Amino acid sequence: MVCFRLSPVPGSGLVLLCLVLGILTVRDAVGFRIPLNNIFRCNSLSTLEKNGVAQSYWDVHVQAFVQNGTVSTKEFLCEKDKTLTTVVPIIPTTAPSPTTTPTPKEKPEVGSYSVNNSNGTCLLATMGLQLNFTHDKVVSVININPNTTDFTGSCQPQTALLRLNCSNIKYLDFVFAVKNENRFYLKEVNVSMYLVNGSVFSIANNNLSYWDAPLGSSYMCNKEQTVSVSGAFQINTFDLRVQPFNVMEGKYSTAQDCSADDDNFLVPIVVGAALAGILILVLLAYFIGLKRHHAGYEQF
Repeated sequence: MVCFRLSPVPGSGLVLLCLVLGILTVRDAVGFRIPLNNIFRCNSLSTLEKNGVAQSYWDVHVQAFVQNGTVSTKEFLCEKDKTLTTVVPIIPTTAPSPTTTPTPKEKPEVGSYSVNNSNGTCLLATMGLQLNFTHDKVVSVININPNTTDFTGSCQPQTALLRLNCSNIKYLDFVFAVKNENRFYLKEVNVSMYLVNGSVFSIANNNLSYWDAPLGSSYMCNKEQTVSVSGAFQINTFDLRVQPFNVMEGKYSTAQDCSADDDNFLVPIVVGAALAGILILVLLAYFIGLKRHHAGYEQF
């Protein structure tokens, strides 16, 4: 038996294709009671075994008996998907504000991601990711688990894509772009998630400006940062480091630290305070000298 691993669509799960030398016929009736005009969805791994033949399925989306040529918007979840508990809704005592972002109890685990092309590694990313979103006035939080998250992407001269997906996240895209021919930044974030009630939450924003750094370097920020994609969706990042262009030998280049941005604000404040102090000292010296000058006239 010869087996191949296939990934037909970027972001989709891997498919294991095995060719058996010879013919083996296996018949087995497996029944799922699915309402008519419903899409059967099962992102979880399912394995069917009969007479020594095992078949594994995941990321299954299928509708039998399509009526009037129109695919249904209703979904029927398999039992494994119904037990997913990654999305934890926070139920407040009063109606929450659509922009309220709860503070989670624990930080997400930091994961390492990469994208390869014909020349080798072209994108590197290390980060802990926490998704905060509001749907139907309920605020929810998801910590991305890198151990159960797949990643793929692509690299172009002016843009680079990192795509993450797992059982309840159809895709989470980070799109980087080059600006002024010498710097890169995070330009776009797209997300589509399956919620526990069977609905889909999707947001896209291609007009962002985060994680700015010179080309040939990486961007690093160990402190918590927030990427505001929309009023209903934000991403908190922890221990972040990214380099979407000019990766050499699969390693990060020198990093531009986000603390340098804070220093850029502090420098003019410190300089202004110093100048103000000097001005005050000059004025004090002037008034003291003027007072002594008048006192000298009075002695005569």
